[in-house]
Amino acid sequence: MNDDGRTETGEQSPAPEQDKLLIEWLEIMHPRLARFGDFLTPREVVTDYSRDSLVSLERLILHRWPDRHAFAQEQDTDFNDGATRYIGETYLRIGGGGWFVNHDPKFLYSGRLCILLDVEMPVPISPLNLIITMLSRRTGNVLTRIWDGQTTNVTERRLTEPGWEPTREPFPGAIPMSRLSSALTPSVR
Repeated sequence: MNDDGRTETGEQSPAPEQDKLLIEWLEIMHPRLARFGDFLTPREVVTDYSRDSLVSLERLILHRWPDRHAFAQEQDTDFNDGATRYIGETYLRIGGGGWFVNHDPKFLYSGRLCILLDVEMPVPISPLNLIITMLSRRTGNVLTRIWDGQTTNVTERRLTEPGWEPTREPFPGAIPMSRLSSALTPSVR
């Protein structure tokens, strides 16, 4: 790291406090996911980390908010946190990888919780941005299109690399920034 707080690649290094906040957020993942599934979603919303669960969650979100502006005004941070966790963890279960927050102002999702899957040419996924996208587009297929694309990526990689399986980051699931910068393409840095 240079004197100005940047890494050798020129990126802003995260402050230890920011790293600590991410780790704390990750350490309570399982109880927060249980709360989301058991108390914050109606019974008819499936929460089994399947493709169908993403369909029912997207329906719930589209029913709950008429547009992204109404969502932005929402004060139910408990639901928003749970939905962010659930969407991210559902994708991580099919594609491996982990969570990160990049605070570089030049980063596409600066300051937002993101996941990066263990696939070839990974692209950061911001669950919060996906919620905003689904409320803007209102197609009902935002979450499943990503599921389908990532499932295809995993299947193709298994075919080209026999024995390969997606790998999750070890507990608590944060991707070290040192590995993250080399995984991101210049277009999303």
